[in-house]
Amino acid sequence: WQDYNYRIENALNEKEEYKAVRILPDRFLRPLLLKTLDSADIDADISDIRLWMSDHYKWANYEQMVSRFDGYKVLYDLASSDINRHYLNDAFYFDLCVWFHLSWCGEWMKKYDPVINYFIRKGANFTPDDRKLLLKRLLEWMKYGLSLYGFPAVKGGQAPADFPEYPDMLEKSRLKELNAKKKGEYEVTFSPHYHPIIPLLLDVHCGGVSAQMTGVDYEPVYIENYGGGIESARRHLDSLNEYYLYGRDKIRALWPSEGALSSETLDLFDEYGINICASGEELLSSSLGVNSRHPAFMQGKNIIPLYRVYKWKNTGLKIIFRDSALSDLIGFTYARWRGDDAANNLVDKLNSIDDFDKDAIVSIILDGENAWEYYYENGFYFLNDLYSLLSSSVQINPMLLNEVFDTDNCIKLDYIMPGSWVNGNLRMWVGEEQKNKAWALLNDAKNALSDSIKKGTVKENNIKAAMKNLMAAEGSDWFWWLGSESPLFSQSSMEKIFRNFLKNIYLTAGMKVPEKLSESLSSSKNVIAEMGGMMKRGHED
Repeated sequence: WQDYNYRIENALNEKEEYKAVRILPDRFLRPLLLKTLDSADIDADISDIRLWMSDHYKWANYEQMVSRFDGYKVLYDLASSDINRHYLNDAFYFDLCVWFHLSWCGEWMKKYDPVINYFIRKGANFTPDDRKLLLKRLLEWMKYGLSLYGFPAVKGGQAPADFPEYPDMLEKSRLKELNAKKKGEYEVTFSPHYHPIIPLLLDVHCGGVSAQMTGVDYEPVYIENYGGGIESARRHLDSLNEYYLYGRDKIRALWPSEGALSSETLDLFDEYGINICASGEELLSSSLGVNSRHPAFMQGKNIIPLYRVYKWKNTGLKIIFRDSALSDLIGFTYARWRGDDAANNLVDKLNSIDDFDKDAIVSIILDGENAWEYYYENGFYFLNDLYSLLSSSVQINPMLLNEVFDTDNCIKLDYIMPGSWVNGNLRMWVGEEQKNKAWALLNDAKNALSDSIKKGTVKENNIKAAMKNLMAAEGSDWFWWLGSESPLFSQSSMEKIFRNFLKNIYLTAGMKVPEKLSESLSSSKNVIAEMGGMMKRGHED
C-alpha cells in the first residue's frame, strides 16, 4: 500500500483521476473516482458494475453499521430488491459506495474527523468532488496508520518520524488526546505471507494425527505428499520479511496462520530467528495430555498450565497460548452487552485468575475476522471502558510481547501436536472430500510448474508470476471455505478465486490448463455461521 498510496496521491494532486483509477488495487475504492458508471475506466472483470456495486456495497453488519445511518439504510434496503435495480440511477450507486466506506471508517473517525463527519451529515447526493475528497481522506488515514508501524510512505523510502503527522483539520484537543497515547504501548505481530497452514505444507498428512487425538471425522488425503513443502514454507516467510521490512530487519513475533503449529513448524520458526509465536489452548491441552486450564503441579507448585510461557526445546523461541474462553467472550458474547458491563465482566475474570496464580500470563487473541462490526458503535465504548479499567488496575499488568519474551519463568516444550486454535486440530483445512480434492489440485499444479521449470520451458520473467499465483493458492482461506461447515454462497465465490490462481499457474508457465479445474468442488449444504460471518469459536462442543 505504500507505493499505491504515494502514486495515487500524486495522480490526485495532479488532477489525473483516470490514472488513479488504474493504479488503485482495490475495486471497492475505484468507483469513488468515476464520474459516471459508463466510464471506460471501470474494471474490465466486472461485466455489470451496477449489479456488482449493489451486491458488494452491502457487505456491512445491518444492525450495527447500516441501520444506525438513515441514509445508508434507505440505500441498502432499495439495493436488496432485484426489482428496484432497474429503476436506480448512477447517483444511487455512487451514494451507496460512499456510505459503504463511511460505515467502515473507525468510530473515532466518525466522531471526530471533520471531513468524515461532514459526509455523514450530508447524507446523500455526493458529488464527484465529494467522492474524490473522501478517497483522499481515507488515503491520509491509511498513510498515518502505516506510519504508526514504522512503514515509509514509499517502499524503500525513509522510515517515518517517531511521532508521525495526523491528517490535517483535526481539533487540537483531540490531537492532544491522541499524542498522549503515543507511548509505544502496542507491538505488531505478523502472519506468514498469503496465510498458508505451514504444518500442512511441511506434511500434508499431519492433520490425521490431531484428528485422531481430538476425535473428529477425518478422510485421509490421497496424495503421497505435498512436494517441496519446506521450500514453499520458506518462500512465505522470506516474502513476509521482504514485503513488510524490505530487508531492514527480521520478523520477530509471529501469529502463525490460524495458530497452526507442529514440531517441524516450530523448528522452522527457530531457524528464522523468530522470538515468539502463539496458538490456542486446545493445542496446548492436546500436546500436554491434560486440560491446560485446570490446575496442575508444575514448576514445584500448583499452576494453570495455560497461563505460562513455553520455551521450544533448547532454543530461544517462546510460545504463548490464548485463553479461548476469554477470547470468545469478546468475539461472540460481549457484542450483545452494554460496553461497561462487558468490560467489568472481563476484568473480573482476569482478577479471578490472578487470585489463584499471581504469576499468570493471560493471552487474549481474537479470531482473524473483525469482531467489532457486531458491537454497538464498533466497540468504541467497550474498548474505552476496558482500557481504562486495565490502566487503573492494581492486579492486572498489560504486557508487551517483548516483556513476555524476556521472562525466565518458562516451561520447556519438546513436542507439540500438529493442530491449530480451532478445536486443536487441522480439520478446517484438510480431511474432508472437497478440501482433499483441493489439495490434490494444488499439488498437481505445483508439480507441473516444478517440472516445467526444471525442463527450462518456462520463460524467466514468467517464473515469478507463476510462483506468486502458487503462493496465493497455498493460502488457508480456500480450504477453510470448502466443505460442509461453510455457507454455499461463500464456498462458490472463494473456490472460483482458488481455481483461478491454479489456472494462472498453468497459463503463466505456458502450460495447458487441465479440464478438471473447471469442475466445481463446492458442496450443496448451506449453513449460516453464528455471527453471520465466518468467525469460529476456539472450541465447539
